[in-house]
Amino acid sequence: MTRKTKLFIRALADHLRLRIKYVNDLPAKVPGFLDPSKASRTIVVNASKSKSDHAFTILHEVAHYILHYKRSHRTRLPWWLARKWKSKPMIRFSKTTKRIASRTLNDERQADLWAFCALFQIGATDDVLDIVGQYPEKNSTFWLSFVGCIYSGIKFRVKRAFRTILHPFSTFYSPSSG
Repeated sequence: MTRKTKLFIRALADHLRLRIKYVNDLPAKVPGFLDPSKASRTIVVNASKSKSDHAFTILHEVAHYILHYKRSHRTRLPWWLARKWKSKPMIRFSKTTKRIASRTLNDERQADLWAFCALFQIGATDDVLDIVGQYPEKNSTFWLSFVGCIYSGIKFRVKRAFRTILHPFSTFYSPSSG
């Protein structure tokens, strides 16, 4: 876990008023858990796990808090699945993915998906690869988050490229200059 990743995770937990507590007495198979009660609001992390495990576990538990405790009235999906698409291939892809997700993404997998997307967004790919290497059962969730993040990155870059290409022309001609 890089310093940037650690700072991001701390800031996110602080923003949500969640405490992070590292303990040594958790069973080896338990990376951590969330106590969402108003009195505690604590993420307990197994201190004997790797730094990558710490990052993923904290983000996973933050996802549980956001998706299942703070706003439990509806299922939250990544923006690229919740968006109303205009292109027919993306409409089909989105509908199919939502249908599969609703059947296969239980609360744990939703939190994994959220955690992977958060790690991708902050550039913590080493942590992501470490987690996938340690937990092969998270492979399908990893790929779903990877495709979504790649698509959103490509879309952003294409829009920025068009703006860059068209920008010189906008200085020479604009409807107001006439």
